[in-house]
Amino acid sequence: MKIEEKQIKKKGFTTLFQTTINYIALAICLIPLVFASYSDWKTRTVRNEVWLVMLLAGLAIAVARWIYTAELLLTIYSFTATFLISLALYACKAFGGADTKAVICVSLLIPGNISTALTPFFTITVFLNTFILMGILYLTIFSYNLLQLLKGENLFYGLKSESKWKKLVVLFTCLRLDWESLQNKKHFYPMQYMYKKNGKKEMHLANLRNIPSKDSKDTKSLGGKKDVIPPNKIWVYFSKPLVPVITLSVILSFFLGDLLLFILNLF
Repeated sequence: MKIEEKQIKKKGFTTLFQTTINYIALAICLIPLVFASYSDWKTRTVRNEVWLVMLLAGLAIAVARWIYTAELLLTIYSFTATFLISLALYACKAFGGADTKAVICVSLLIPGNISTALTPFFTITVFLNTFILMGILYLTIFSYNLLQLLKGENLFYGLKSESKWKKLVVLFTCLRLDWESLQNKKHFYPMQYMYKKNGKKEMHLANLRNIPSKDSKDTKSLGGKKDVIPPNKIWVYFSKPLVPVITLSVILSFFLGDLLLFILNLF
């Protein structure tokens, strides 16, 4: 009986510790992430000191989990899987350096899922929820552009020669602004440019991987010329800070789990 009582007490302590350490880890996780989100939103950069603090805190939490609950393997698997996926996303330019560092640090602080999810790893859920949130953002942009199209605006004036695929990408990722507004906005870049061929000027859409600068000769030729762009509006791309989205995803993943499963469970 005494052995059974000890086992019950030990199990109860382990459960209490896991619950407590998870909430402590979430708090430690969110403080630098909120700061990093603000920095990413304002400057599109995050100082490495932020990730160093998260990394050291994550290592301390990982050691505490190992000592009191023997959760070493889960942390190792979580960190390894997150590192490899983040590296692949970074190589594909889907993630920036700050985004990659953010999820790697999160994997040390919270290795396992707390709520219902498709996998046992918390950061895999964060990845999935981040993609869902970004998908919602792109659908919102597309809906706005579609509404302008339904209102009768000629969204692709002078761009008839562009492919349907390029136009579709622009509808999901870009907005239209007048030239003067573009000059005063940070992190907004022109997606249209003038190209001179055989003595004739042609207007084209840029590729997302090769966006011209505002000071480019080919983009400056668009400014203020209503004969070239009658509404004086051009397509512009705005860089989307991902750290705030990852931060929101961490909160949703912790309390709701996998967003797709959560929505399906409502029906």
